[in-house]
Amino acid sequence: MMGGENRAMLRVTNLTKEFPINQGVFKKSKVAVHAVTDVSFEVREGETMGLVGESGCGKSTAGRSVLRLIEPTSGTIEYKGRDITNLPSGEMRMLRRELQMIFQDPYTSLNPRIQIGKIVEEPMRIFKMYDSNKEYRDRAMEMLSKVGIRPDQYTRYPHEFSGGQRQRIGLARTLVLNPKMIICDEPVSALDVSTQSQVLNLLAEIKEKMGITYIFISHNMSVVKYVSDHIGVMYLGHMVEQAPSEEMFANPLHPYTRALLSAVPEVNPEVKKERIVLPGDIPSPINSPSGCVFHNRCPYATEECTYVVPAFREVAQGHKVACAKAGQI
Repeated sequence: MMGGENRAMLRVTNLTKEFPINQGVFKKSKVAVHAVTDVSFEVREGETMGLVGESGCGKSTAGRSVLRLIEPTSGTIEYKGRDITNLPSGEMRMLRRELQMIFQDPYTSLNPRIQIGKIVEEPMRIFKMYDSNKEYRDRAMEMLSKVGIRPDQYTRYPHEFSGGQRQRIGLARTLVLNPKMIICDEPVSALDVSTQSQVLNLLAEIKEKMGITYIFISHNMSVVKYVSDHIGVMYLGHMVEQAPSEEMFANPLHPYTRALLSAVPEVNPEVKKERIVLPGDIPSPINSPSGCVFHNRCPYATEECTYVVPAFREVAQGHKVACAKAGQI
């Protein structure tokens, strides 16, 4: 997969997640929502893997499946060389001290009835990290201070903080466990632009100081470019392109990736680029198109694309793409 000196901390192979649902007037017809299909990627220690795509593309489901917050239908998940796909719940629970998640909405991820200090203490108490209340409080205060929350705010409640501050509190709650990897599920999408940059800078600073590995999930290509070492582009539950960040932006090969990048604003107002507007709507994951899942919206699709599933192949060092026409368009 991805080359390099660092060993893969996480290896996901052919991850698939389907949600069975009942349809029809009497709910007797069983169908499946294909949320994630045969997704594979690696994340190297100390780096950030960005997962990007439109809403409903399966990136959040992939992230939650990696932590087994939802159980994958098939595929394998290896963490530090250990297969954790079918790890018993008790062992998986202990492993989650190393594998943590930051959620999208800072308003609903914190219990409004509990003081923020107690919220940050809670994970440590679950894992019984210390013997005294003072140790729990000192550690929680230390971590809140690191993310920019003052000690005198320890006894305040979540509603007394802004969205950016709440996300910082959520980050402190995650960091008190000294995790090795954090999956960030749209952590800044609910925040205004200036607050987004503050949280992103904080995540980068923590990565530098603590050596944390990230999976960063977002629909925003600009944000993913800023934080990621490698990027995976998802469409309708499939990984369609994967490359080092600089390579992805310099040489996008999949038509869908090109469309996403065309929407990224240019810093230099003198640089003009054409916006690629894709025709049609994203198909339903209940009834995915045959062949290439992108063919009904692709401006370069041929008849072959309607029935042949393109291989996810490596076309350059670390650069993979699922498109038969890659390099020809």
